[in-house]
Amino acid sequence: MAKFPTTLEDITPDWLTKALAADCGLQGAKVASFEAEPIGAGTGFLGVVSRLRLTYDRDAPQAPKSIIVKLPSSDPGARMITSTFRHYEKEVRFYEQMAQVNNLCSPTAYFRAFDPKSGDFALILEDLAPARNGDQVAGLTIDDARTAVIALAKMQAQWWERPALHVFDWLPAFNDPAMLSLQAVFQQCWQPYLDALGDRVPAELVPVGERLGGMISHVMNALTAKPCTVVHGDYRADNFFFDCGGEALTVVDWQIVIKGLGAFDLAYLLAGNISVEDRRQHEAYLVRLYHHHLVENGVEGYDFDTCWRDYRTCVLIAWIWPVIAVASLDPANERGLAFFQEWNRRATTALVDLKAWETLDDF
Repeated sequence: MAKFPTTLEDITPDWLTKALAADCGLQGAKVASFEAEPIGAGTGFLGVVSRLRLTYDRDAPQAPKSIIVKLPSSDPGARMITSTFRHYEKEVRFYEQMAQVNNLCSPTAYFRAFDPKSGDFALILEDLAPARNGDQVAGLTIDDARTAVIALAKMQAQWWERPALHVFDWLPAFNDPAMLSLQAVFQQCWQPYLDALGDRVPAELVPVGERLGGMISHVMNALTAKPCTVVHGDYRADNFFFDCGGEALTVVDWQIVIKGLGAFDLAYLLAGNISVEDRRQHEAYLVRLYHHHLVENGVEGYDFDTCWRDYRTCVLIAWIWPVIAVASLDPANERGLAFFQEWNRRATTALVDLKAWETLDDF
């Protein structure tokens, strides 16, 4: 369709019928009405995500009873971010071109559209409920973390240094200009981050943040030169659905997908999504598990010592995102603030435990 809705108010039963007709087994049925409920309120989404519960004008046993709709944000600040980092375009292109060949399961996209002139987009996705959704604040169990690590390694082995990865001209690398701009953003956020958290920032990390702020572009360039694979970019519990339709793990939210050093996803997962106690006890095992499944799925020339060093580096780099989030979030958003503070607590503890700042000497 040349035109598509950009707000929930624009969506009509007639449009939904046309959007779903091709792939959803409507068999002549039409959407008669729907009820919308927001998903993820209070955790800083860069768009509008809603579940629509559908009613049809006749019996349609194969048609979905509910769907997930993703639409652009109306907030100017969010739109600036999504435009700079091309979040909307990347997610639409992922579902158009990569999802069906990627061996990490993602929901079916029933409708996808992106307007390069306005930057607007629309996605209608399979509703994965009642599959079990992860919870980043509660944290993953070690069994769930193990499932996520194995699935990640299999996906990244699929694309590891493969020429086919570079066919996707919309897929940026770590040294994309937008990613390099994170250096200036981090530097702007550093003092507000310290002001927001005070003594909850470990004292040894204050000089680390100051040093890191001047090196981010350099490190991003280095991460691009490493073995290249698909990086989800937001590989965390809230984006995981377990035991869904016969798949051990289904992963959503592909807005940040990028190519570069695969250990970033591993570090982002382990440093931010399991309890400090569980990470300390099982971290070495989980990193070895990741490396084992890379090798088992065909990766060559990447030894464990290199993998461990890359993991430590990426624990440091993954800290960029909670710093920016804590500094940028509206303090009146209590749910979002609690979310990002817990994420930051785990991330900074991992940094200190691993002395991850030592890897800056490698650059």
